[in-house]
Amino acid sequence: MFLRNRCLRPLLLVGTMALAGLCAAPASAWATLSSTTRIILQKGRHYAPTDLFLRLGDTITLRNDDASQSHHAFIEADRFSFDAGDQEPGTETRLVLVEPGDFVIQCGIHPKMKLTIHVQ
Repeated sequence: MFLRNRCLRPLLLVGTMALAGLCAAPASAWATLSSTTRIILQKGRHYAPTDLFLRLGDTITLRNDDASQSHHAFIEADRFSFDAGDQEPGTETRLVLVEPGDFVIQCGIHPKMKLTIHVQ
């Protein structure tokens, strides 16, 4: 009986430490979310995805994934503006989100192309 308890103690200790590590892991994962880079595809006169939730400091990479169409992404907002200019097929433009709020990225060439971003 004494030998069995001695063998279980280390196992119990390791299990307790593993559970403590699991409880701490979400806080660590949450802290790394603020530096996320999201790739947004521009293809077929659409953005993919069309709605996105992000944090301050995140980066959006707008990639023209069309084979022959150009796009022109822009944001017109009270607090800031963004204009990628004409993007030829295969090119990318980056935008770092430094203002909180809801914004719409539009295409100057294809007016129905819209991406809503929610920045916290």
